[in-house]
Amino acid sequence: MPTLAKSATLGTLGLPAGDHLIHFHVGADTISFEVTTSQPASEVSTAPAKRHPTGFLKKWGVTARKIEDETDGWLTHINDKHLR
Repeated sequence: MPTLAKSATLGTLGLPAGDHLIHFHVGADTISFEVTTSQPASEVSTAPAKRHPTGFLKKWGVTARKIEDETDGWLTHINDKHLR
């Protein structure tokens, strides 16, 4: 395992741009490390992960009732935003 002084900067690790998973062992005056996973910046995906249905609407989608009350601003807001 490579060893560095505790006062060393992260640039001293010599890692290229990208995502890295590193295990550190901190001693009294030194830090040793091991890079367990390294993914260069060119391989890092910035696309959001695909979302899958949770089943919430299937279970609860038909249970809401629209209650009208013109004096209640919050209820009107909820109705406008969430109910048809």
